[in-house]
Amino acid sequence: MALEQVIYNLEEVKGFSDEELYQRLCESWGITNGKLAVWGKILNGPDSDSRKLPTRLLEIKSLQTGLDTEYPINVRLTMDKGVFVSFKSVEELFGLEDGSFVSCELALAPQSEREKHENPFECNVVVSSVRRLIKLPEYTANDIIKGDENIFLDEAVYKQHLQNVQSRIDSEVTALNAEFEREESSLKAQISSYKDQLQHVQDDLNQKNNVLSQAIAKAQKLEVEHSEWQHKIALQKKAEETMSKKIERLKAYVESKAGFLKSFEFLDDDDFDLFVGSTLSNKDRDEHISFSQAFDSNYSDAVSYIQAHLKERDILYPRHIIENFLTLIRTHDLIILAGDSGSGKTNLVQSFAKAIGGVSKIIPVKPNWTSSEDLLGYYNPLEKKYLVTPFLEALIEAKQNPDIPYFICLDEMNLARVEYYFADFLSKLEERNEQPTIQLYSDDEAAHVLAELKGVVSVISNAQEKFSKNGIVDFVALMQDEEINAEMKRAFGFSDKDSLIKYHGDIRRMLAGVLGTPSSITIPANVRIIGAINIDETTHYLSPKILDRAHVMKFKSPLLTDWDAIFDEIDSYGLDDVTLPLVFDIEELGERTPYPKFERTNEFCELFTTLNRDVFDPLGVEFGMRTIRQGLNYVSLFSDVNDNKSLDLPPELDTTFS
Repeated sequence: MALEQVIYNLEEVKGFSDEELYQRLCESWGITNGKLAVWGKILNGPDSDSRKLPTRLLEIKSLQTGLDTEYPINVRLTMDKGVFVSFKSVEELFGLEDGSFVSCELALAPQSEREKHENPFECNVVVSSVRRLIKLPEYTANDIIKGDENIFLDEAVYKQHLQNVQSRIDSEVTALNAEFEREESSLKAQISSYKDQLQHVQDDLNQKNNVLSQAIAKAQKLEVEHSEWQHKIALQKKAEETMSKKIERLKAYVESKAGFLKSFEFLDDDDFDLFVGSTLSNKDRDEHISFSQAFDSNYSDAVSYIQAHLKERDILYPRHIIENFLTLIRTHDLIILAGDSGSGKTNLVQSFAKAIGGVSKIIPVKPNWTSSEDLLGYYNPLEKKYLVTPFLEALIEAKQNPDIPYFICLDEMNLARVEYYFADFLSKLEERNEQPTIQLYSDDEAAHVLAELKGVVSVISNAQEKFSKNGIVDFVALMQDEEINAEMKRAFGFSDKDSLIKYHGDIRRMLAGVLGTPSSITIPANVRIIGAINIDETTHYLSPKILDRAHVMKFKSPLLTDWDAIFDEIDSYGLDDVTLPLVFDIEELGERTPYPKFERTNEFCELFTTLNRDVFDPLGVEFGMRTIRQGLNYVSLFSDVNDNKSLDLPPELDTTFS
């Protein structure tokens, strides 16, 4: 039977709390368990051109009483128009078909919605409480018998349903058995496949174990070979020390007999001065100013002074050229100046050397240079002397004056293929832990010369003493004395046809060769190697090996120079007297130390790692770890002359970009 429902007006319920409103709904619908549990049909909102209509619950009945429900207030949107569920479809929300019957709980709608619709009792469906209802077949509806306390179902209907269920179960069991058999067959196939894979892995593991065993055996063999090489190196080092002692003994003997050898013209004045003279130091030079004293070792101020000093001598270079060149001088790396003829490459080397009280040596490269002998010379066993080159002479001169900077410039370096004549020397320049050493010829030659020289000196001295001719103090007088002449020929085993004068000349050349050209030379710390190249049809391009180890500075035509800007730069320094050269200690021009380590988190390393991967590699352009480490060294030194980080790109990398 229907419940007698109390109908409220809006004014009556305005002051009610949500709990009171909920309780009045329960009372109105005859619900005693405190839950607004209902069931009904859930439908999607109809299509609308103007807006999306929500999914609603219709035909709502109480689960407890089975009676229709209605709000206990007169409102426009009554229960028969549906209760809001969601703006999503039934399929999206629950995976159900549109029009399905469901059970659910209701809750009061948000306050704003109730106020908008002027219905304090307005409800929404609690989405999480929605459960689908199964409808019995239509033909069974008449077979349901309702008693006072129970609902009964016809036995035939029950059996029919039981039979249907049993048939469905049997069908599902059959299908499950078939599925099981398929799964079993699939699993057996997988097991067989896994066994094959396991066998393959086992075979691969055995193969790797064999490789590992071979590697261990090879490592043990290499360890033995390493020990043998270490022993050989120790022997070689000992031999080198012995050879070095031979050179030192020869020099010591020459020093002790320098006066005697000069008197008898075995030594000329230059060789004599080499042993009794002294080298030139900074304090002995012409008038100059000191970098450390005048500028407190500030390299930026030194650049300003050098630029102004060059301008005083009518030589104009932009500041960035001086900054880059001074920074590159401090790196101890190979420097290559590239540009057209007349762009100021060689002039920069010469003028910069003079500006810092140094020496420049310009060595013209010839197109027919094909080996290191063209650069460093070679030992002639017939003449028993080393044939030196201007380049080697420059190195030797620099070694004799260790406090003076020497800039040795290979002019038109790429007239011949650089890797042909310069490769060995370039490999030596890669040494960063110490000054590199170049072996020119065997140290044994010095021992031979010493032995022969001692014999000659002994014969001359004995001849003087035998005939009491100690008053003879030069070679001419020696040759004019017949008694001594005859005694010397007898002592040397010469016939009358043999010439003592020729023998004297041979000894003189041998001695000059050994003393003037050491068997090995360490590249002095005061030397910088610079190459000047032109790019035209008469020259060769530099190979990647050269470019990977050198810094390249590009020069433009002087006609493109902004002269006014250079004058303005120099005027802004406010320097008065810039006539004297600015002298650096050799250590202030840079020390040969290992390059900075590559660090992935370093901003410079990150930049060029990214550029190498994203830009250069797709273009087929490559550079290695050495280039980045050289760049790190350059950036560190460049900050001493200019703190603008946007300008500290190393020249060789700047060249790559341009």
